[in-house]
Amino acid sequence: MNEPPVEQHPTPPKDPDKGFEDGREPWEWQTRFGPDAKALINREAFIAGAYLAVGLVATFVCAGLSGQSFKIPLCWDIIFNLEIKLLAIFFTGALGGTTFSIKWLMHSVATGKWHVDRFYWRVFVPMVGGVYAVVVMNLFNGGLIGMGNSSSEAPMGTVTALAFLVGYFSDGVSGLLTNVANAVFGTIEKK
Repeated sequence: MNEPPVEQHPTPPKDPDKGFEDGREPWEWQTRFGPDAKALINREAFIAGAYLAVGLVATFVCAGLSGQSFKIPLCWDIIFNLEIKLLAIFFTGALGGTTFSIKWLMHSVATGKWHVDRFYWRVFVPMVGGVYAVVVMNLFNGGLIGMGNSSSEAPMGTVTALAFLVGYFSDGVSGLLTNVANAVFGTIEKK
């Protein structure tokens, strides 16, 4: 049996002066992705858009309430103290991760490098960015990283800007946290 030929798409030009052009001629607007890929790309775009909308609202609400804390009584006289500032840091870091994820979704689709195997990376980067933001800001507060005043004394705008950057650059922050852990706990050397 003869199989139908696989359609080959030209590789986008690598000319740095052309920026993000993908090698298309003017008026060449049709997608190069098949229907299955288009459906998956649209699913990712919807998820990323939902993350962005929820992240923006949650960030602004929590940043506006950042000076508040709520005591939530649990059982056996245990009281959970919820600091809204921590939620603001988490959501701002997640917003940074979402922005990065959206940027890479757009870039990978436009340049033909999108593939389904990175779906989980693009979906979980925002959550990892939020967690990293909380951890890094607490490391600043504890004096384990950074210089100068702790982030607990910094204005909320500065704290959220740093949290956004931590979320946006969460891949790089992973290496930073490895270095901090090695400095604090040491490394395991093979014998």
